[in-house]
Amino acid sequence: MNAPRYVLYLCVFVLALQILTAQQITPSTISYEGQNVSAVDIAGRPDLNVRQLRALIAQPTGAPYSKAKVDATIAALKQTGQCKDVQLEVRPQANGLQVLFVLQPAYYFGIFDFGNATKVFTYTRLLQVANFPNQEPYTGSRVDEAESGMINFFHRVGYFQATVEPELQTDAAHGVVNVLFHVNLKRKAKFGNIILTGASDEETKRLEKSLHSWGARLRGAYLKSGKVYSSKKLETATTYLQGELGKQHYLAGHVQLIAANYSPTTNRADITFKVTQGEKIAINVQGARVWGRTQKKLIPIYQENSVDADLVQEGANNLVSYFQSKGFFDAKVTSRMDRNAAGTTIVYVIEKGKKGKVNSLAVRGNHNFPDDDLLSHVAVAKGHFFSHGKYSQQLLHKSVKNLEAIYRNAGYSQATVTPSVVNDDQGKLKITFQVNEGVQDMVESLRIEGNNSIPETDLAPKGLNLIAGKPYSAQLLDKDRDQIIATYLDRGYLTAAFKAISRPVKNEPHHVEVVYTIEEGPQVHTVMVETLGAHHTRPEIIARNAKIPVGKPLNESYLLKSESQLYTLGVFDWTSVDPQRPITNDSDVEVLVKLHEAKRNSLTYGFGFEAFNRGGAVPGGTIALPNLPPVGLPATFKTSQKTFYGPRGSIEYSRFNFRGRGETVTLGIFGSRLDQRLSANWSSPSFWDSIWSSSLTLSGERTSQNPIFTAQIGQAGLQFQRSLDAKKTETLFLRYNFRRTNLSHLLVPDLVTPEDRNEHLSTLSASFIRDTRDNALDAHRGIYESIETAINPSVLGSNTDFTRFLGQVAYYRAVGGGDHLIWANSFRLGLEQAYAGARVPLSERFFSGGGSTLRGFPLNGAGPQRTVAVCSNPADTSTCSKIRVPVGGSQLVILNSELRFPIPMELPLIGSGLGGVVFYDGGNVYNSIGFGNFFSNYTNTLGFGFRYKTPVGPVRFDIGHNLNPITGIKATQFFITLGQAF
Repeated sequence: MNAPRYVLYLCVFVLALQILTAQQITPSTISYEGQNVSAVDIAGRPDLNVRQLRALIAQPTGAPYSKAKVDATIAALKQTGQCKDVQLEVRPQANGLQVLFVLQPAYYFGIFDFGNATKVFTYTRLLQVANFPNQEPYTGSRVDEAESGMINFFHRVGYFQATVEPELQTDAAHGVVNVLFHVNLKRKAKFGNIILTGASDEETKRLEKSLHSWGARLRGAYLKSGKVYSSKKLETATTYLQGELGKQHYLAGHVQLIAANYSPTTNRADITFKVTQGEKIAINVQGARVWGRTQKKLIPIYQENSVDADLVQEGANNLVSYFQSKGFFDAKVTSRMDRNAAGTTIVYVIEKGKKGKVNSLAVRGNHNFPDDDLLSHVAVAKGHFFSHGKYSQQLLHKSVKNLEAIYRNAGYSQATVTPSVVNDDQGKLKITFQVNEGVQDMVESLRIEGNNSIPETDLAPKGLNLIAGKPYSAQLLDKDRDQIIATYLDRGYLTAAFKAISRPVKNEPHHVEVVYTIEEGPQVHTVMVETLGAHHTRPEIIARNAKIPVGKPLNESYLLKSESQLYTLGVFDWTSVDPQRPITNDSDVEVLVKLHEAKRNSLTYGFGFEAFNRGGAVPGGTIALPNLPPVGLPATFKTSQKTFYGPRGSIEYSRFNFRGRGETVTLGIFGSRLDQRLSANWSSPSFWDSIWSSSLTLSGERTSQNPIFTAQIGQAGLQFQRSLDAKKTETLFLRYNFRRTNLSHLLVPDLVTPEDRNEHLSTLSASFIRDTRDNALDAHRGIYESIETAINPSVLGSNTDFTRFLGQVAYYRAVGGGDHLIWANSFRLGLEQAYAGARVPLSERFFSGGGSTLRGFPLNGAGPQRTVAVCSNPADTSTCSKIRVPVGGSQLVILNSELRFPIPMELPLIGSGLGGVVFYDGGNVYNSIGFGNFFSNYTNTLGFGFRYKTPVGPVRFDIGHNLNPITGIKATQFFITLGQAF
């Protein structure tokens, strides 16, 4: 078993614990005698008159649990002859025990259907509202609770006249009860009067006015009579009013929505807010400047809306930590509360002291762990470069806890860490962690009991952590438990339990005897797999993705993988793959695949009227012809100005789960006076029931929006794709693509050679990608490899014959331990060759230069160039200018190497997250394949840059200097973009 598989098993273990806790627990296992009973019900039989049977229950609700009364109830129910057996389920709840008498054979809840309500709300949201009871025996009370919860939810979101009528659909074949909720939402209400109570007249008028202000509109808190009812707006308005109270220093004030009184005759709901002003509280920070937003984060009075001595002191402590994190390590904050008739003023007096620097970090007394290993877990940080380091009492306390945890986990149960902080006159901190390791606890012996089905050697494929002669710790014991339980779950023992006993050896307190006791339970086998809830999806599609082998041991990984695969199809918005009922002592179970199909149709459209200025200066000073790199134009270049008026519109229709095979078909059309497009797309997750996914695309466009050219472009493409390994790091693509491009009305004819203005390409290609990077946008480790080969034969419709190869290898690794220094390298090689006397078209040649290739060149500025005359008026030579245009090449070589490192400093507004890089770029684009001019045209670029981390990837600024400058191109180039260079 490999490591990734064990990661899955650990996740499975957590899920298994949840399932086990939800199972029935009988008093034969645990005694509940005398505990309060909060609910008693009869479950499992929708076909019986449960109301009559309830008269036989001897165990009352609200009374102490009595085993004798429970047993008497079971006996009475059996005597009725209406059930074969009665199973007892006792579920501990927060308010007491829930006791269920499950009549056998029992029916369990299947699926919930919400009818037309899914047109307004998502299915998963409605499941949450109804508190869907998965793997529970049927009870009428649960249906009533679901109905009540849905009604309350619909009222809360503005459907005050909504009705819900449940209908039971008994499925005897699968032993389940499906519940169809007939929902009639009716009209959604509108806001009526907005009423504020509890505040003074002056404050009430101010708050009412604020709800109609631009600030309220921008924050989504604008409330007006006659507008459509929105619970989200009410929540936002409550928060907004709370903030408005705070602006007037009513920090202990509170705003609460207390009523939404609905009138059926007007279909409006009057909204009432209760405002509690409280006393005025002012917070005065003296001695140092703290921004208002920062104050609200640090001083808890703003969040708690109350004032007491503990909250005031907590704010002082937070301020101390804040200034210590800024380098003022001797910062002190004193607080006081001044009360008077006008209110309360809380004063924080800050003494920042001198700004210091963490000069040194050291660990002493450690004999069994090296300094570097321990210091890597320390939260305080040494200052360097422009940073003062990181230090505060909170960080120091966290560091001590981290170090002690390392020793505890390694068996040093009595280890202690004492910090020492010395601040010299110059503000330099010397921090030392003194370690007292103590004696290491050792395993004297390990005994495993109860593993009757699995030998000890197979319990932990990686080997047990606690064996004789090895260190003992609770963490190592937990790892053994996880491994052993994962092994049992993998082999189908879904109710396996683990118990460990550790006791010190007599006269040897640091030697421990360990006993693992395993209760294996039955090995569970799947006898049947059935599907519920699928109306359009074909059974073979579901079966292929929900791979639960019948007749073999059932393990949790099958269930989790099946759910994941079904979600990946994009056909279902909810799936659940579980045994029909919780596993108890059964060895044979039926697995139910419960599904809800997502909406199958989607239509988006938009229409408008446009005034399009086709002319003037070309936007951005560049021109990008179809399938060609952008070309810079001189500033003097102008075109004739003309404005076109006309309608524009677009329609896109998508059909999901087409033919019930998980396929998607999309048709789109866009039209305006200067641009018309048609597109069609078909995708299949499983082509002809194979392991290949596929897609087919068709598109056509005619555009004359650009004043320099008119283009007609038609494309057709077919792609097949499959993963080659279980981790899905290796992918193979097979493609066929046909493209026809026709350029006309060229204002600058020499930009494109005559033979490239009408292009037909018919391409067969194959590509392989292997990607083990930890983060595609900002990799720290891993490898990225790609190989693509293509051929364009004239026998398939191309107007030329050529072959193409493009390969890349990128390698990332951490240098010096940790993720602070990252060495990234990339090598790209491209080769093209025409045959049969043909040529490689301009659109398919290699181009390079720019922020992601060779940073000593502008975008596509490397390689062969040609001179083109650009004239605003071809009849007037005075309007002509000469520009250099890249023509690409048949050979591409790019070598990139970067050293990426963090910059430990905080900047105003953007904070930390800044990094730096030094890089080397080498290579070029060559006119032909070979080494004849390889070294003479090879270019070298050195540079540096900055990175700033954002949630969507690093923002990048690079400066590259070409050591082999080319006449007419600046040797130093600047680039700003998102994501790493490679």
